[in-house]
Amino acid sequence: MSTTITFTDFTKIDLRVGTIIAVEDFPEARQPAYKLTIDFGVLGIKKSSAQVTELYSKSDLLQRQIVAVVNFKRKQIGKFMSDCLVVGAVNAKEVLLLHPESKVPNGSIVS
Repeated sequence: MSTTITFTDFTKIDLRVGTIIAVEDFPEARQPAYKLTIDFGVLGIKKSSAQVTELYSKSDLLQRQIVAVVNFKRKQIGKFMSDCLVVGAVNAKEVLLLHPESKVPNGSIVS
């Protein structure tokens, strides 16, 4: 188990739902990954890198809603700038993307 946090700590994390609108290969990444372009509605378009090539093809990801942390500081990954962190459940080396059960508006808050 990781470090215990307070509810106040948790409220600092801005988790939102977005729709993946573009998926590109990311051959420069150290681990196999895709470059994702994600529409977060009122928050705009953000980009992220995701190491999900084992379970998802590019066509599987296109138009899929996902959950991401949108208030991390931007991070340089090689020549790519990541604006958010897509979240998933880790099963061995596979990452299963978290998503809403039904379609919701892009930018919806996850709490």
